Amino acid sequence: MNAQPMHQHHPAKARAASLPWRIPGTLLLAFNMLAVSQPVAAGEQADRAVAAVRQLVARGEVKPDAVLRLRAKQGNLVSLLGRDFALQREWERQTGITIDASLMPQLDSMEFIRNGVDIDLTVARTHEYADLSGSGLIVDLKPWLDRFGIELAGDAGNGYLQVAAQSRHGDKVVAIPADLDIALLFLRRDMLEDPQHKARFRQQHGRELAAPRTWAEYEQLVAFFDRPQDGFHGAGEPRERLTAWMYWMPRYLSTAAPQRLLFDDQMRPLIDSPAGIEATRSYAAVVRHSPPQVLEDGRDFSYTLPLFVRGKSFSTILTAATAKIANRDDSGVKGKVIAVPMPGHMVNGRLVRRTSFIYGNNLVVPSNAPNKALAVLYALWLTDPDHSLRSVTANGIADPYRQHHLRDESVRAMYTPQVIDLLAAEVPRAVPGGTGLPGDAEYLKALNQNLWLAAAGRVTPAEAMQRTSREWEAITNRLGRTQQIAHWRAARKLYPSAEHQP
Repeated sequence: MNAQPMHQHHPAKARAASLPWRIPGTLLLAFNMLAVSQPVAAGEQADRAVAAVRQLVARGEVKPDAVLRLRAKQGNLVSLLGRDFALQREWERQTGITIDASLMPQLDSMEFIRNGVDIDLTVARTHEYADLSGSGLIVDLKPWLDRFGIELAGDAGNGYLQVAAQSRHGDKVVAIPADLDIALLFLRRDMLEDPQHKARFRQQHGRELAAPRTWAEYEQLVAFFDRPQDGFHGAGEPRERLTAWMYWMPRYLSTAAPQRLLFDDQMRPLIDSPAGIEATRSYAAVVRHSPPQVLEDGRDFSYTLPLFVRGKSFSTILTAATAKIANRDDSGVKGKVIAVPMPGHMVNGRLVRRTSFIYGNNLVVPSNAPNKALAVLYALWLTDPDHSLRSVTANGIADPYRQHHLRDESVRAMYTPQVIDLLAAEVPRAVPGGTGLPGDAEYLKALNQNLWLAAAGRVTPAEAMQRTSREWEAITNRLGRTQQIAHWRAARKLYPSAEHQP
C-alpha cells in the first residue's frame, strides 16, 4: 500500500494454446434470448460473461488477440487478479483475452482516470462517483448490463450488501461493486481484558474498562493506554490531510438522530454549529495520543495500520480488511484484536452511532476505454458470486461485499467470525462516503485542509468550521445552488433511516 505513483506492468500471462471458439448452443441461445436483466445464481454470471465474450469475438466486434488493460492500486491488484494470478489465468484460458495490469497510487482516482490512456477498467472510491459521472469520465453501465441481461441485485442470498451506495449515482449505474469499505473501530482486546488495566481504569474513572459507547469514552480510552515514552500510542487513526474527512464524518453524523446532515434543504452548510465544532474538537483531540508523524502528508493508513499490527497502538479506525491483516500468522496482534461499532453521541437519551463508507474501490469503465464491452464483462465475471469469494479471500484489501460472503466459512475464518458479524450489523448504519454531490472533491478538499489545520493546532475547531462553511458556500454558488439542491435531495435518499439505530 504505497502512496507513491507506480507504473509497473506485470508480464502478460501466456495465452492458452487452444481455445474452444465454438459457443455451446445453450449458452448462445440464452445470451441471444435475454431481454430483461435479472439476478443470477452463483456461477451463472461468470458463464454469461464468457459466452458474451466468445460471441463478440465470433461476430468480429472484439479481436481474438484483444488485450484488456486493467489499472488498480497495489492492495487491490491481488483481489482483482486472484492469488498467484489464478483468476487472471482462468479468465484468459476461458476467453483468450489477455489482461495487462498496471499499478496506480493509493489515492483518489479522478486525475488518473482523466489522464489515463488506453485503460479499459480501473477502480474508483464510492465518494468519487458524483464527480466522475458528472464530468463524463466514466461510463453509465446500465445499457451494458441490460445488453448482457445481468442485474446488480441486493437480494439476501448472493446480492450486494449496499447495492445503491456501491454502484449508483442518481439514475446511473456507474460501478460494478468489488469492495465495501465502511469504517470500523479496532481495539486491543487483550488490553481491555487485562486485570491490572481494569483495576487501574476503575480507580481513575469510576467505571469498568470496556469498549467505548461514545466518542467521549473513546477519548478516555486512548488517553488511558497512551505510553509515548515506550513507543506505544493510544490512537492509531490517520490524521494526514487527504483522508481527514473519513475520520471526522462518523463523529459529526452521530450528533443527531437519525444522523446530522451536512447541508439543509437549501444547501446551506450545517457544519458551522456546535455539532460541527464538537466533531472537529474530537477529531483533533486524539492527535496528542497518536504516533509522532501522523500529521505528515502521505501518512495515511499505510503508516498507522502497520504500527497497530506490530502492537504499537491500542486502537485504529479502518475497514474490515484490518482484521484480515491482523489475523495473519506474521501479525504481532493475532488473536488480540476486537472490532467494535463506531462510537456515537447520546441524543435525547438515546445512543446514536453512525459509520461511513470511506474507501470502497469498485470497478469503473473510463469513457475513453477502447474495450468497454470486455471491461464490463471481466468486471461481471470477476464479481460473480463464486469468483468474488476467491477475490475476497485472495489476501488483498478488498472486503466482503456480497451477502453470502458473510456466511462463507473461509471468509469468516480469514476475518474472524466476530468481525464479520459486526460488519453485517454495521452495514445498515453506514452513510454514503463524501458529500454525494458534484464538486465532492472540492468540498472535501476544503474540509480536509481545515481539519488538518485544527488537528495541527493552527486554528481552533470553531475557526475550522467557519472557514469550511464559507468555502462550501462559494463552491455551491459557483456550481449552481439549484442544481446542487437537486443532487443533495437525491444523495440523502441513500442515507440510513431512523430504524437503523443501535
